[in-house]
Amino acid sequence: MSGRSSSPAGPAWSRSPLAPISGFVSTRALILVLLLALALPAELSAGTKRRAAAPLVFGIYPGGAAGAVGPEGRTLPEDPERRLARLEELRGPRRPFVLHLYDSFTTREDAQAVPAGLAAEIESYLAHGFQIELVLTYRPAAAAGDVPGFVDFVRARVRQLGPHAGVTGLQVTNEVNVAGAPAAADGAYRGARDALVQGVIAAKAEARAGGFDQLSIGFNWAYQLGPAEDRFWKGLGQAGGKRFADAVDWVGLDIYPGTWGPPLRGVTLAAGARRATREALGKLRHHFLPLAGLEHARLHVAEVGYPTGPRRSARKQERVLRATVKAVSEARAEFNVTDFRWFDLRDADSSSRSFESRYGLLHDDYRPKPAFHAYRKLIAKRP
Repeated sequence: MSGRSSSPAGPAWSRSPLAPISGFVSTRALILVLLLALALPAELSAGTKRRAAAPLVFGIYPGGAAGAVGPEGRTLPEDPERRLARLEELRGPRRPFVLHLYDSFTTREDAQAVPAGLAAEIESYLAHGFQIELVLTYRPAAAAGDVPGFVDFVRARVRQLGPHAGVTGLQVTNEVNVAGAPAAADGAYRGARDALVQGVIAAKAEARAGGFDQLSIGFNWAYQLGPAEDRFWKGLGQAGGKRFADAVDWVGLDIYPGTWGPPLRGVTLAAGARRATREALGKLRHHFLPLAGLEHARLHVAEVGYPTGPRRSARKQERVLRATVKAVSEARAEFNVTDFRWFDLRDADSSSRSFESRYGLLHDDYRPKPAFHAYRKLIAKRP
């Protein structure tokens, strides 16, 4: 600009007393327009992402018993009426609210019918407006495993439960990447990876054949790091190929910040839990899913929890709950996270010295811990 105005033989506008000011304004306006033009697509894109990120769908495992890594303790009997009352209190007026239930394959006879107790539980929950997400674990009694038997079991469960509109999710197998915990994870059983891949393909095929469009199919992964995890995800892609990728609607993250998994990094428990949750989601989305050809899959937080016990106060549980909900809510657009399930509702045994018996938001007598009220309020806000 100054070069032009200083030229004695420049164009007429450059010799006008007002020309330098008006020229500066015009140039500045042009620059602003160009900057806005460049900025708007990014802003619109960000806005689109924000609008596309629907509120999280919350849920919980309503039981008390948990698969234990260490020795299993006792589980005090449930009171179905008190449990239902607490679930309705937790859900509030918001819907949907998903109950994360479990069913296990051990022998081929298991395919014949949904166990009577589980069937009654599902029927009651559906009648009270809850949605059901059922985990089908692979725990074959035969030491050699039984993948074909499990596949038949999966197909049977889809046919038996698919006609119920409130049964909205099926998780095929449980934590196949964890090898050393047979009471908690399917990776301890021979053939578990093939059971996952073939089970997912079978579940989706059966759901499509039956017209059960509400039934989404997925599997979960326990947050761990190391070379074995890369091998696990590559193995899924190699074993399943396109048929497997096309059958997967979602992949669930199981994470227990401050309890299981990589050590927390953060100045406080809450900061560490928030950071770990975000890092796990990012690692799953950007590193592990592409190894299996699953970039398209939605993410669920399928299990997240923090048990109370010695040196593990109820207030710490509340802080971890708030931190993980916050982390997932903030990251849901970036990582395409749609669902969040807390583990679990009620302690198996509040008197136990083992924290593995005390994951609940409730004591074993159904008295709430602080985290119960915190979760109820967060659900009501639907972040």
